[in-house]
Amino acid sequence: MGPVRRTAAEVAEVAAGVLYLAGPFLLAMIALFVARRDNARVHLMAAAFGFVLVALPEALAVAAEVLRPPAEPPPGCLPDPASFRILPVVLAWVISPLTMILLAGAAGTRVRPDRGSVLRLVAALGVIVLVVQAVRILPERLAAPPVADDGTPRYALLTGGYLETVNLDTGRIAHEYMPYLGRRITPIKAVAATREPGEYVVSVTLRQGLDDWSPRGFVSRIHRLTVDADGQAKLGQALSGRLNGSVDRIVLSPEGRIAYSRRTEDRDHNQTTYVGVLDPNVEWRATAYRFYWRDAHTLVLPDDIHFTGVTYPPKPELVKAWEGALDVRLPASDPSAAAVLVRAPRDNGSHTLPHPLPDGRTLRVRQGSYEQPSELLLYDGDRKVATVLALSCGEIVSMTLDRSGRHLLVGKDNENDSVAGNRPCGGKNYELLRVGLTPTADGAFPHRVVWRGDTYVGGFTW
Repeated sequence: MGPVRRTAAEVAEVAAGVLYLAGPFLLAMIALFVARRDNARVHLMAAAFGFVLVALPEALAVAAEVLRPPAEPPPGCLPDPASFRILPVVLAWVISPLTMILLAGAAGTRVRPDRGSVLRLVAALGVIVLVVQAVRILPERLAAPPVADDGTPRYALLTGGYLETVNLDTGRIAHEYMPYLGRRITPIKAVAATREPGEYVVSVTLRQGLDDWSPRGFVSRIHRLTVDADGQAKLGQALSGRLNGSVDRIVLSPEGRIAYSRRTEDRDHNQTTYVGVLDPNVEWRATAYRFYWRDAHTLVLPDDIHFTGVTYPPKPELVKAWEGALDVRLPASDPSAAAVLVRAPRDNGSHTLPHPLPDGRTLRVRQGSYEQPSELLLYDGDRKVATVLALSCGEIVSMTLDRSGRHLLVGKDNENDSVAGNRPCGGKNYELLRVGLTPTADGAFPHRVVWRGDTYVGGFTW
């Protein structure tokens, strides 16, 4: 749709420019024509033609603006937040001084239009409004979904205050987006993909505190967000009410239920973290930095095995073979009843970023160091099945699946700063690696770099 829209925009822009230049000459010709014919009907028709002659270039200019694909802003800059609205434009035309002059000219003919003429004029204006609205909306409705030829999403979404959509086919940023609610910038904090192509769930910051590192004073809300075939993001309807604090992570269950983590801070700088779900809305006080859905009803909290007083297994040496979890069907008023234990690898303490696969297996990251590479491991229950990826440098800091569960995007920190815990990689600070989860004949899992840049990849989705 991009080239077609661009061509139509260019045609409309050229036609508007020609009519702007020819307008005074044509108005003069209409005036000479009227001067030689002292007829009320001719005067009324001249006023109507004059109105069309004045309004048409404006309408074509607006059509060109609507049809023209948004320009990509310079690196590090945000696009113009002003959005086009047809009704204010029509109102500005109707009450403009030139329109009033034309109406006065029509009134000077002392011809009172009949009711049918007035209704036809109103109907014509209504048709113009509907056509312009259709020109705006139909290309979005008819556009193909933002998926690649192999059915995987074409774009990855990175969050760093503003949202970046990365075209994985080209390795380039397609859109940098920070939404406005009213007149205020609304930074995006967390993002998660739904089951529908191009549809996402994000947390936005309605009010920010004095310090970026502290959630005190923050107010957040969860919204729907869409991305079209050209990678253009657009904030949608609110899915939650106002939430005090910072919503740092969002995870969707296989059925699409939204879970989130939230941080607050009191005046003494004591932070409290919560994990919550929407529809119905329930929250528990728990440490939930890297939580995940085990199934439609179980939310696993690897960082907090005893968040509700869960007793350890009988043998202390088995503590690291379990993870705490919540049964979200039970009320938050009785936390101990909702708490459950799920099996995890015995060396779970050295693992991060647990990520479940649709077949029940789990991906986990073993943190690396100068002596040991960062590894992505595949587990079946608490049994290691395979090493999916081993890095020679840097650190795996995030990962996300495509909707089929057969492909994975891995966020890699190249550890180029002075306090790197792993071997630095050089080059760009961050990378996205695409990993196929179907092994080849020799048991290897294919992978390749699809993007390099300087935006942190710790909280992204695919």
